[in-house]
Amino acid sequence: MVMQLNLGDHVSPEPGYTAIPAGYRPDAQWARTRARAIARGMPSADAYFRTLPNARSLTQLLADNTIWINYSATIGGYGETNAVGGKEIAIGSVAFRYGRWTVLATLIHELAHSNGAPGGASKAAEQALVACGLGKRGELNSGVDDPRTPFDPNISG
Repeated sequence: MVMQLNLGDHVSPEPGYTAIPAGYRPDAQWARTRARAIARGMPSADAYFRTLPNARSLTQLLADNTIWINYSATIGGYGETNAVGGKEIAIGSVAFRYGRWTVLATLIHELAHSNGAPGGASKAAEQALVACGLGKRGELNSGVDDPRTPFDPNISG
């Protein structure tokens, strides 16, 4: 099984979470495929995800067909998850406008929330990007953003 992309075959219980528009679907599909490649080829990704409160690996989350990736035109940021530990994720138009690497980074960040990473001031969800090779340890340690990576040490929640 595999985590689901809402291509119009799912009605989310979350207001504003809708099917991924046709023009954004290639980037969403690419991000899901790339996340699976990261989980297969980068042991640090699964190891980091197992440290989160729900202790599931990235591989397990990506194989969970009860997790749905939706679109939302109304969220102010890149993405959101309906609750810590939730199974309804939305990726916003901002992420899609920046391109597939930002969609991938948003997906990884939101999967960390689905795995129990807290929101608010916590940086646990964003730190998942470093474990997945989408950021540099130097960015994490210094707090200085490298614009060449999708990781942003200034993002929390």
